[in-house]
Amino acid sequence: MTDLNNLDEIKKLDPKNVYGSTEMLAQQCEQVWEDIKKLNLPKVEPKNIVICGMGGSSYGGHVLKSLFQDSLKAPVFVVNDYHLPAFADSSTLVFLTSYSGTTEETLSCSREAIQKNCAIAGLTSGGNLGEFLRNGNYPNYTFLAKFNPSGQPRLGTGYIVFGTLAVFNEMGLIKLEETEVLDAINLLKTGIENVKDEAKKLAPLLQNKIPLLIAAEFLEGNAHIARNQLNETAKSFSDFAVLPELNHHLMEGLKYPTKDIVALFLNSGLYSDKIKKRAILTKDVIQKNGLNILEFNAKGDSKIGQVLNVLSFGAFLSLYLSLLYEENPSLIPWVDYFKEQLKK
Repeated sequence: MTDLNNLDEIKKLDPKNVYGSTEMLAQQCEQVWEDIKKLNLPKVEPKNIVICGMGGSSYGGHVLKSLFQDSLKAPVFVVNDYHLPAFADSSTLVFLTSYSGTTEETLSCSREAIQKNCAIAGLTSGGNLGEFLRNGNYPNYTFLAKFNPSGQPRLGTGYIVFGTLAVFNEMGLIKLEETEVLDAINLLKTGIENVKDEAKKLAPLLQNKIPLLIAAEFLEGNAHIARNQLNETAKSFSDFAVLPELNHHLMEGLKYPTKDIVALFLNSGLYSDKIKKRAILTKDVIQKNGLNILEFNAKGDSKIGQVLNVLSFGAFLSLYLSLLYEENPSLIPWVDYFKEQLKK
């Protein structure tokens, strides 16, 4: 078994330095915050918002929806497909996100956005999407990924998640308090060793198991992201469920054949009282069905602080589980194979 404290062992399995990229989430967020301050992005007031992105490039949309669900004045729809919804029109803001700038589904949505006369903005590191945004003079944040040494788009989580939030803040669609943002980034820096330790402790308990992530309210987007990271980085089947919705069906689905499932609760002291009560009762039901429960308690005094804290935890958890499986965490062979076959 890989020694998760032995950096020499880790480097052998991780030649692309996924470990380094995972450590640099705070630096990514810091760069984003400073970069976007320098942009002259317009204030907008759309009737609805469509965020188009695939895989890791859609992470910002999922976090935005859950983190700001109680303050967003326009409904937000995340599209993981080739087509915009039928309602999209001149009153719609279409936000196009692709780390690489080459995602075909997102580029398809960009063409439809023009046809439907939608307002357009975007987030990318370049590629075809960067060219599209630049040529159309659309509001955008085209970033230089200085703090992603692995070069893997899915390891640039800070650029995508925090980039989306920062752009929406600059365009007047959400409100991020600078003091909370700076405190959240500082917590990422000062709390990184604690996050690593907790991830190291829990990763072996997920080995050869099926992780079921359970979250609520503003951490729903985090559960979605952590599920994807466990899939891609750790090559582990995983899923997530959300309170209170899971109380209306999932608890009856814990009987067959669930012996390999481990429930991992993403807890928060900032959840509403009703959700806290539901979480306690849900754990009781899960234990009565003979399943194991693991818990991670989000750190931070603000919701944005806890979102970034859990984002860091999920990334390290998937990385360490990958190393325990003795997998190269940078490789995504089946995704690459699928894309190559699709081109034929």
